[in-house]
Amino acid sequence: MTPLLRPAPRAAQDTARTLLDGIVLDAGRSGFALEESQRQAAGRLAALGAEVTVRRRTLSRKAPRSLYLHGPVGRGKTWLMDSFYAHLGVRKRRVHFHDFFRKLHAGTHDPHAGSATAIQHSVDTLLEGIDVLFFDEFHVHDVGDGMFIARLLRTAAQRRIPLAVTSNYAPDDLLPNPLWHEHFLPTIEAIKEMMDIVKIDGSSDFRRFPAAGSHPPQGFESFKTGRIVTPGTPRQLGRLGLFAPSASQSRVLTPTTQPIVVKNSDPEVLWLGFEELCGGLTSTSDYLVLAETFTTWVIDGVPSPAASTAASAPAWQRFSNVVDVLHDQDITLFLIGKGPLDWDLEVGTGTEAPGTGLPVDLARIASRLSLLSRSLDDDDAAREEAAGS
Repeated sequence: MTPLLRPAPRAAQDTARTLLDGIVLDAGRSGFALEESQRQAAGRLAALGAEVTVRRRTLSRKAPRSLYLHGPVGRGKTWLMDSFYAHLGVRKRRVHFHDFFRKLHAGTHDPHAGSATAIQHSVDTLLEGIDVLFFDEFHVHDVGDGMFIARLLRTAAQRRIPLAVTSNYAPDDLLPNPLWHEHFLPTIEAIKEMMDIVKIDGSSDFRRFPAAGSHPPQGFESFKTGRIVTPGTPRQLGRLGLFAPSASQSRVLTPTTQPIVVKNSDPEVLWLGFEELCGGLTSTSDYLVLAETFTTWVIDGVPSPAASTAASAPAWQRFSNVVDVLHDQDITLFLIGKGPLDWDLEVGTGTEAPGTGLPVDLARIASRLSLLSRSLDDDDAAREEAAGS
């Protein structure tokens, strides 16, 4: 078992203990105690924080080892990072996966940076003036993004800047697409060489099943006001203040380089079809740009994940990326489909619908979508109204 604290000078030990005590105290104030795997992870975070703090005070050139926290959704990874980040008193920067790639892609289009140095310029900007970089929701599904990650790791190592990373994936499971996974193996080996790998795998899913002693839900208030609507009749939609756009309201938007046909684009509401949004060549960069403009999204024609021919694997992966972006940007989301729209399938156990090509990060998407309430169909609504009359 990895010890909570490495042997270190007295100053580092005292700093690590203070950081760990702060995390434990935060947990107590929130009404729960850290599980064993969480406490081990908290101890490793505290040790990293102590090394960074002492290094800054002593101007040591020794680089602290980076830390890679991974495990299933809802096991407290983000909560631990929140608490640790708040207590760590050094120069630090925290970035989410999608925001990171938005900055990188924006940098590659910077007219002041040459094409040969644009990516490096973006990485340099990200690492400038900090002692440690926090990286949330680390995952790789695209070989191009994998190249950016490799550049980031190489530059961080050269500058002796440690990373604190959270992920739902073990390093060996990154970029799972078999067509590209082999190309990412050198970067995976670099991750394992420069980072301590710590798994958080307690029995409680704090995000999805809040209970006594669990992490209280935080943020995403706008996202949680959205709905999953089945089967999406006009009466259902009308009760929610939604009215299907006419054909004349259709528009073509080009958020980055890929045109997208949308059904309506009011000043705040964006209405799209699943196929138009996820069935083409759209990317996370497109979703990020649109999320900056439209605070409410309506996606109709959403297929049932349980159907054997619901959608292609790339379409489901794009849908996964859409949900990630809208959740993290706190967008109000309405999903409309004939149903059943239930993503709570156990991928990898043989219970998932065959041939659906559901994304490998289905558990995270199911966790996100569990925040949305569900709209009753007309028959259920009528029974509910009759019972209350």
